[in-house]
Amino acid sequence: MKRHHKFGAAFVAISLGGTGVAFALWSANGVGTSSAKALSAQTLTVTAATPTADLYPGYTKGAIAFSVNNPNPYAVTVTSMTPGAITSSNPTGCPSTNVTVASATGLSIAVGANATATGQSVANVVSMASTAPDACQGVTFTVALTLAGSQ
Repeated sequence: MKRHHKFGAAFVAISLGGTGVAFALWSANGVGTSSAKALSAQTLTVTAATPTADLYPGYTKGAIAFSVNNPNPYAVTVTSMTPGAITSSNPTGCPSTNVTVASATGLSIAVGANATATGQSVANVVSMASTAPDACQGVTFTVALTLAGSQ
């Protein structure tokens, strides 16, 4: 029996020696450079939507309606709006000079990544001249918009 115990001890020693060989692998390290590149933000697309008819001569709290498409892979929040050229659907009977549109700040219009936010509006920015003629009834005014925001 004593021999059997010695053999068992020898087996354990060999087994541990074999395990030690597995940990004797060489390692390698590397030093150098790598790179990452930021994408370029894509321009949001603004499209006129069907507005609620709320203008009449002297009214100063009209709204504009639009949709915003965000082709970027991240969400954007629109925080301001600047109007540009205004066109009238009846330029002879009701020239666009009968309407003014103010800029707006402090907006919070969320547009998801690769998404379109439909049914958006900004209230209290459109005014119709108090001298607007009858020919302005039912006229649609299209307003060029510049929107600004951030991720």
